[in-house]
Amino acid sequence: MSLDLENAFGQEIRKQAGVWLCIYAVIGIIGIFANLLVLAVFLVISNCGRNMTAALLTHQSVIDLLSSVVFLPFYVIPEGWFITNKDAGDVFCKGRSVFWVLATTSTMNLVLITVERYYAIVHPIKHYVHYKNIKLWRVLPIVYIYALFTQGHLFFVAQIDEDFYCFYNWSNTNENLQAIIGMQSFIFSWLIPIIIIVFAYSTILLSIRKMDLGFPNGYGSGGSRRRFIAQKNLTNTFIAVSIAFAVCWTPDMFLYLTYNVSSGTLPKNMENGIGHRLTVLLSVCNMVVNPFIYTCKYKKFKTGLSKMFIDIKISSRQTRISNINVTDCQTEL
Repeated sequence: MSLDLENAFGQEIRKQAGVWLCIYAVIGIIGIFANLLVLAVFLVISNCGRNMTAALLTHQSVIDLLSSVVFLPFYVIPEGWFITNKDAGDVFCKGRSVFWVLATTSTMNLVLITVERYYAIVHPIKHYVHYKNIKLWRVLPIVYIYALFTQGHLFFVAQIDEDFYCFYNWSNTNENLQAIIGMQSFIFSWLIPIIIIVFAYSTILLSIRKMDLGFPNGYGSGGSRRRFIAQKNLTNTFIAVSIAFAVCWTPDMFLYLTYNVSSGTLPKNMENGIGHRLTVLLSVCNMVVNPFIYTCKYKKFKTGLSKMFIDIKISSRQTRISNINVTDCQTEL
């Protein structure tokens, strides 16, 4: 791949490239370290991976981690450098489609979590019967296949233009195909997940309200009350995650829908300028925000985080004591 570093920041179209390079780089790096921290905490939590919720939650962090790793080379490099080889540029632009496939995979994994929570709280008997023996490795391929179905077209239409920007070239396809695929992507990547999430959590909140009324004056048997509080806390956490998803993805989904329905006739500033960059930035923030939601809302995660740092502190103190003892022993000798 040929990179023209001298002209990277000198062209009018890239006059703010340095700023966006730094913003995208910071977001990507935060996403990597934040999701690595989440995975480390999940290892500390004793029952992580023993139930479907914990396994799906872990998988969510794995997807967000992979998205952060993929985002860095495919979105930071174009903001700072020119890719001056057309063939290499086309391959590069097709490769960055992996990020959007992973992003949709994350969305569908969130839908699986939502459905699992719906059955766990609204239909607990059905949840026990149907989820007891489900193997995660049989379920997860569904979200990846779904993501490829909704975003796979990007691999075929992504190209690099004369300004060395990645764009989607629909000129060699049927004139109605772009609009059809644009609507299909919008419906399956945003509309259907939003409908499922809104319906599920609305029903869940009503069920929790009824359950709460079943504990007069906030009291009940110790075990059942603790389970109820834990379910309520977990539900509030996932509601916050779902709201973050809606806030982060809605602008980009509507922009992409408008772009395709209008056959790509948007003003250039909306394609490559500040409007497009802001919607991409907001979308990318979704892979970063979940660890902060867990830290603020998920009590079990906060407990695991505290335990991990306490263990690190104790281990560090023991190492220092051991080093002091070794030094004293050597002095005596």
